[in-house]
Amino acid sequence: MKKFAMIPMLATLVLLVTFAISFGAEELVTGEITDVVQAVDSNGNNYTRLIVTFDRKMNGTDYSVGLAVMGFGLQAEPAAALGVGQTLKAICSKRTYQDRESYTIIKILE
Repeated sequence: MKKFAMIPMLATLVLLVTFAISFGAEELVTGEITDVVQAVDSNGNNYTRLIVTFDRKMNGTDYSVGLAVMGFGLQAEPAAALGVGQTLKAICSKRTYQDRESYTIIKILE
């Protein structure tokens, strides 16, 4: 009986470790800001969502994609001070959810 209880516990542990590893990537993000939105979450905390244009290349074709860069906590106010058309340069943590990338600001660089 103890062996059967260990299988779900091990499966859960493997999933948690895999999930934790996927949140570990940090990158230097540089791109043009195309939209700035300030909002309040369900807990009453301010946050800022920037849409930043990234240049990509696939199979020899160059294209641009707009991705969300989020500023929470202490980074919400400095992110809100940025405007459309400015260039964002920041250290961000990268996250992928349903094959879409998003970034959370760790530090905005001057």
